[in-house]
Amino acid sequence: MRIVTMLQLQEVYEKYKNFDFIGYYNEIVQNNTNNKYSKGGLSFPAGIYAPSYVQEMRIGNCNVGKEIKNIKNGYDFKYYFDENNRIILSEKYGEFGLGALNFYFYSGNVCEYVHFVFAQQKIYSISKSYYDDSGRIVRHIQIDALYFGFDEAYQYEEHLFRYDNDDTYITHNKYSDPIKMHKMLKKLGFKNIEESTGINSTNMMIKENILYYLNEEGNVTSFYPIRFKLVDGKKVEVPLPKKIPVFKIIKENMIKILSKWENIDKSVIWILCESTDLSMQYTTLKEDGEEKWNIAFYNSEEEEIFIDKSHIQAFEDLLFNSGCDIDDLIDGDEYDYFKNKMIKIIKELRKEGYLKDETAVIISTLEISNTTFDIAKKINKKEVIKGFLESF
Repeated sequence: MRIVTMLQLQEVYEKYKNFDFIGYYNEIVQNNTNNKYSKGGLSFPAGIYAPSYVQEMRIGNCNVGKEIKNIKNGYDFKYYFDENNRIILSEKYGEFGLGALNFYFYSGNVCEYVHFVFAQQKIYSISKSYYDDSGRIVRHIQIDALYFGFDEAYQYEEHLFRYDNDDTYITHNKYSDPIKMHKMLKKLGFKNIEESTGINSTNMMIKENILYYLNEEGNVTSFYPIRFKLVDGKKVEVPLPKKIPVFKIIKENMIKILSKWENIDKSVIWILCESTDLSMQYTTLKEDGEEKWNIAFYNSEEEEIFIDKSHIQAFEDLLFNSGCDIDDLIDGDEYDYFKNKMIKIIKELRKEGYLKDETAVIISTLEISNTTFDIAKKINKKEVIKGFLESF
């Protein structure tokens, strides 16, 4: 089956490698007015219309974005549909405008998909999805990282779907060529590449909006909630609670962590916003230098702010509904909402005695930016962060 999958993907690649995507794109844009838009989900190539939902559900709390009606404040994806209301094209936008095009080609119960990088005028990934007579996906195969052509690509995958009443069983097979992988990653500049095996299989089940991981005997090994359930093989979004007081929960959980650290003479507390799964660390170093002002050198155990993981989903929904970029909390679009809420919390914690004035608080991702400095100046006395401002 592995060789068959590779040959089938190669057929798709050969079919489209010399295709006039730009000409076809212009034709669709000029003649098609059946459109939809979405915002968010820039870490996903196809936005809310990925040929297979396996990547979305396996990443967990990541959000593929949300359809929007009002586009006056911008959008990240624009979708085009044919007369049968099937998606045929989408535009993916980034920091510098149009970044990629996604094409969908139909033949019977099969959909061939091509992710085309606009700036480089190159195919990045291709896939082929098979559907049953009820329109449910039964098999999906894909290959990514086609930077240097099909023969150089080192990894491809297969998603197999089986439906049993209201339960959906999925096997995710990932195939890789370790030699090609090492060659490709070195060519792209990566170092310290770990060894890998050729085949990795994962068995899963979706029941309602819960994803279960299964072992070879079919027994559940772990599970967590996802953002959708399947009805007749089609995704149906599951509304998440909107009235959870997320920032109140953040403050309460921060108080619990600070109380746990009460007898530690902390010089800096770092609130890490690398993702919506916020966390805190500290250092006791007093002397200015990189060891004090760079979280990479901290020895303290990382404390997660969200104890209940369902709150992360509610947090993402709140940010999204407030016009924030959930993929980058600090430097993304419309980040002022999150920034101002956190500034308010820190000021309250200082006033209530949970944070000493001589303890610096840094709110940032791992990459320090101008926004990091702006926040630091608003929540710390100038003399406390003088070394931080001078160091960077």
